[in-house]
Amino acid sequence: MGPHFPVKVSPLDPVLEHAPAVGQYMRYFADATLALNVIKKSLSAEDPSFKIDGGEVSRDGQLLAEIEVNKPGSDMFSDDINGMLKKLQDVGALQVMQRVQGTQAVLAVQILDGTPNAMELLGPLWTVLSRLAAGLWHVEGQGFYDEGQLIAQV
Repeated sequence: MGPHFPVKVSPLDPVLEHAPAVGQYMRYFADATLALNVIKKSLSAEDPSFKIDGGEVSRDGQLLAEIEVNKPGSDMFSDDINGMLKKLQDVGALQVMQRVQGTQAVLAVQILDGTPNAMELLGPLWTVLSRLAAGLWHVEGQGFYDEGQLIAQV
């Protein structure tokens, strides 16, 4: 065995262990407002190999995901919030409902097919998002995660 090197752990690593890699839909219910241009600037400062163009996220020219920020006042934002509140109410997750009700922005992420390790390649994006705003991740087909811990299955 060779020497052990410290591994930089992304705040989303516990979530990534459970997330299917391709075609995955995820939403970040942020406690503070998010803007695509701020995410773009922060991400390129974190790792210059990233580019966000019209919501398409690429790293070293490889297209990995599509992202979209929805804010209060938009139909998509209302649909995301109301849809999630209904699902959470059905499973009795009242504390998670309170957090979702306080959401200031929803970042929708679709991991694109064809890149088996896209979730890991997107690591700097997850890091930047956690710095910009606290929030809850919803992974389609699994549930809500808070700092890597599954807190409600919906």
